[in-house]
Amino acid sequence: MTTKLTDTHYLKRAGRYAAPLNSADRLPVVYGDLTDGTLGVWVLPEIDTVNFVYAFAGHEVLSVANGNTIAIYENDLLLDPAMYTFNEANDYEGLGVIATIDFSTPKTGSIITARGMGKPTISGGATLMENIIDIIYDLMTVENDWTAANFEASAKARASQLFTAQSYKAAGAIVEDAVLWDIVTDMLSSFLGSAWLDGNGKLVLDIDTNTIAYEYGQNAIFSRSDTELTEAIQRLANIINQCPCNYSYNYAAGEFRKQTNDTAHADAISQGIYGVRKPNTPYQFYWCRDLTSVQKVQDLIVAKFKDPLYEITIMDATPKHYDVDVGAIIIFSAESLYGKDGNPLRNHFWRVLSVQPDLSSMTAKIRALQTDYYLTAGYLADGTYLADGSIFAGANRDMTIF
Repeated sequence: MTTKLTDTHYLKRAGRYAAPLNSADRLPVVYGDLTDGTLGVWVLPEIDTVNFVYAFAGHEVLSVANGNTIAIYENDLLLDPAMYTFNEANDYEGLGVIATIDFSTPKTGSIITARGMGKPTISGGATLMENIIDIIYDLMTVENDWTAANFEASAKARASQLFTAQSYKAAGAIVEDAVLWDIVTDMLSSFLGSAWLDGNGKLVLDIDTNTIAYEYGQNAIFSRSDTELTEAIQRLANIINQCPCNYSYNYAAGEFRKQTNDTAHADAISQGIYGVRKPNTPYQFYWCRDLTSVQKVQDLIVAKFKDPLYEITIMDATPKHYDVDVGAIIIFSAESLYGKDGNPLRNHFWRVLSVQPDLSSMTAKIRALQTDYYLTAGYLADGTYLADGSIFAGANRDMTIF
């Protein structure tokens, strides 16, 4: 039976080997570049007390020849590499390939930790797996029993391309058993990503870059005759114009080792209007250790939430839009609401937060969040319209009533 997202992901146990120190110890799953800092990032379980062998990871990792930099610590003291042998792809005891550290002498009573890099994109490859979409795919299909058919292919491809275009770098480790959904959402949230199951039960992955790809995102236009705006809320508490961020999580210590709160990545204009507004707790980057990536996400958060956003509820009196799903972009005219430019939000783009269909009454309740975008109309430069600032060149709001 195929693993469900609500199932717990159980890591391999040291007890699968002949002479482990503790049979319940977990073999870590490691992705990306975890070479930052000056101490070990995750704990290595001893899987062979006879030959003093420790599991660096419960799978193959990037080789030293291909750029992996290994640092091994005993009770937080950096060890001389002459004291151990690193094997990035060891079919230990014939039970499957893992990465190992073999010591020449016993380390009885010591805690062994490591810094280093995780899986390559292909076995024996020279490229480190750092795209969070690739990592999720690997987690679900290699470490679990999913296939490509479990993913919505177009969304997955687009999310991967967006991640690459942003030059993000993902890195982290799974060191404890956890529900798969929690792991996936932790991974994505480090890059303003989200995930949901569509109507066909396929996993949809998305990376938010504060843009909308028209051909991908627009799902439906909601006409005035079929819908009613029943609620609209703007919450001052939701404004974020400065976003402190914790990153570089240390699994051995159970804490973040770095924080950034640079005012260069805040919005001074918003702060002048609303005061300094930060989230209740720093944004948690469990799957990012790269400051450049963190600051890009930090900028996106501030750009998205520096001004108040409307959260609306729409009652759809028809069954026309039952295909609209969470995450979809819809076009709806909320003419009683006004944007920061003072214009009514006619033909505005909204991102769907929830859908509650009522099959008995053939209606649906849709909750959606305001975006910065709207349906546009262009005008011919034939002299009909004056270049007096009353219209924009190609970016005017389409005022058609649908």
